Parts: sequence; C-alpha cells; structure tokens
Amino acid sequence: MNTIAVPAGLETECFVMERGAIRHTPEVIRQLWSEHPVWPVADENTWGAAGAELTTALKMAGLTMLTPFIFPGKPILHAEIEHSHTLTKAMPENCVPIAVGSGTVNDLVKYAAGLKGVRYAVIPTAPSVDGYTSFGAALAVDGFKKTMPCPAPLAIITDPGILETAPVEMFAAGYADLMAKIPAGADWIVADYLGQAPIRTDVWAMIQEPLRGWLEVPAEIDRVFMGLAATGYAMQMCRDSRPASGAEHLLSHIWEMEGFEASHGFKVAVASVGITALYEKLLAFDADTLCRMASPGTERRVREQEIARLLVRDCYGNSVREVALGKFLEDDALAARRQTIYDSWDSLRRQIAGQLYPLPELKTMLRSVGAPVDPADIGLSQEQFAGAFARAQLIRNRYTVLDLVYELGLPLEKLAAEICQGKIR
Repeated sequence: MNTIAVPAGLETECFVMERGAIRHTPEVIRQLWSEHPVWPVADENTWGAAGAELTTALKMAGLTMLTPFIFPGKPILHAEIEHSHTLTKAMPENCVPIAVGSGTVNDLVKYAAGLKGVRYAVIPTAPSVDGYTSFGAALAVDGFKKTMPCPAPLAIITDPGILETAPVEMFAAGYADLMAKIPAGADWIVADYLGQAPIRTDVWAMIQEPLRGWLEVPAEIDRVFMGLAATGYAMQMCRDSRPASGAEHLLSHIWEMEGFEASHGFKVAVASVGITALYEKLLAFDADTLCRMASPGTERRVREQEIARLLVRDCYGNSVREVALGKFLEDDALAARRQTIYDSWDSLRRQIAGQLYPLPELKTMLRSVGAPVDPADIGLSQEQFAGAFARAQLIRNRYTVLDLVYELGLPLEKLAAEICQGKIR
C-alpha cells in the first residue's frame, strides 16, 4: 500500500495513492475504524466510476457494506446544504461514510459527517478541486456559497487510473484551481507587506515552493492531484483558505452568486488571467505615477451609495454591506495606507513580479490543458467580467489586489473593462 506522507497534526491521517488503490480500502478501514460497516455515498456517475471496485474490495475482505446512498446523475448534483441534511438523516449509526465522487459529493458527505460527529473517508473520482483534503465544506446556504466548518476526511484513497477516466474538463478545472495559487500567492505577499495577513512560512514553503513543479507543462494528473491535496492540507493547518485563494476566487464567487453556470475551475481560470492582467497593469507604474494617478478619498456617505449601486442585484448575502464598510478607509487612515504602499512599492512590486507567471505564459499553460482564458470562452459578457471586479472587492474581509487598487484611488472598474477589451499590453 503506497501511503503518502501527511503533515503531522492534521485531521487527515492516511493518504493512499496508487493504481488500484481501492483494493486497500478494507485495510484502511480496519486501521482507522476497526470493523465498522461502510456506507458509501456517490452519484450515479461517480458510482459508475468506482462503485463496483469498492464493492468487490469490501466483499472480499469480509467487511459489511451498507446500502449505498446514490444521488441521481441528472440533473447535475449541486453542493447545496439541504443535500447534506438529507444525508445526515439517512446516515446509519456507527458506520464509516465514504464519499465516492468529486468535489460536490465530497463536500456533501464532509458536512453531513461533521454534523453527525463521525469521521469519513473519500475516494476521489476526478482531479478537479483542492477541497478533498481541506477543512470545511463549500456549500450553498439559502442561495449563497459559504464555507461551513467541518473536519477534513480521516482518509483519502486515490487511484490515478480512476482519475484519468474523468472528463478532460474536470482535469482542466483542477489544473486551473491549482494555478490559482500563483495569483493568490501574490495577494498574500501584498497582505503580508501591509500587515493584513502575515505569511505562515511553513505553509508558504509547503505550497509555493513546489507549486511550479506541480504545474509544469505537459501537466500530469498525479502531480496536479498531489498539489491539490497539499493545498487542502494547508487550509487545514491555517483553518482558513488564504493559502489557496485570493482575488481570483472572489471573482468566481461573484459569478456563481449571480447565477453563472460555468464550473468552479473554469471560472477560476478566467479570473486568474484577469487578476494577473490587473497586477501587470499596476506593476507598470512606479510610486510617483501611482501617487499622481490617485483620486481623492471617498466620504463614507458616498461609499455607501457606491456599495448600494454595486450590490443592486441583492444576491451577494446579507452581510456584504457590513463587510465592505468594515474595511473602508478614509481620511488619515487612508492617507497612511497609501503612504505605506508608496514607500515600499519598489520592493513590493519586485516580489509580486517574481511570484506571477507573465500573462502570455499563464495563458499558454492554461490552454495546454483545455482551460479557458478569456471571458468569452465561458460566455461572460464584458459587463459580467468587468463589473465583478468592483463587486468582488466588497464581499470578503480578505486583503487582495482588488483592495490595493481601490485604496490607491485607481479606477478598478475601468481597468477591468480594459482588461476585458484586451488592452493589457
């Protein structure tokens, strides 16, 4: 059994990864859960990918497999909290829940197991997300996507041969989600520099140092999945998604809340290109130019009006206005922040430039796996793309390049429109 080392102290204790790995499921169950019966959860598609092999392995080992809970394959299963509540009610006592599926099935089982106070295992069927090993489940709650606190899986059993059978779009989505750690790392550098979110050096070393190797072209499923799993560990360590996401994920959240239907990974791909383009626009200016370009600070009353205009669709959650106003700077506080940025800009922009892939290279790498790079590739209009930048700046108390541009008094919506029109170089 090929076990992959897991950082000490995490909720996940066992990571098996090899071809035919499902045959080791009984051994993992006995090591971590003794002889508890197994309760698989899947949808019709993911059960088709791995269910028969799991059934055979459990039967040959003499372990009890309870009747699986199988969601319909159509329509597409969404990560809605009501499905987790359904699983909680259906979950037998003293069982080992096993999520057999991709990100949605995993998140549904993860949260249901957390509600029941039991630990679960996951058999991934697609290399599509970094959430397999993360703390928390990304679920829609009353129409709004939230990360619901719950423990990560106790065990993850991964067969690259099964991952290879997933639709190619799912691999492209996973690669794009891993690529997002590049601009997210730039955001963390900025947040650290400004005292908003100190970088944890152990987490940074675990993700950012090997990241370019995981992303190397031609992309390989084994490498990409290792990177996605490691990112989940980083989120366990931080109890936060900062190591995995930045402004690019905020843009994706906006599009999702507005009802745009592309996959998470594809939205993140387009957003990563957009955020990299925004950084490149910003890095072209020296501190004196930034100072000359800055518009005067906005009064709180005017900012409240801007927020109301930006959130007119009212689909972004009940707390967004409070979050946006809570991080709003004015008068002396804004002046001090701008001066800090100007004073450190030469050093800061060198660090940012060293973190990012140049935009042409980024696009080439994403295209190599079939991931989209332009808004039109996923059917986003210019308004949907450019308008999301200003709205995304409002929705989370997480310092990113969107906050940096706004606090510098630069026209965020105008810059985003220019990016959408291809005016980056």
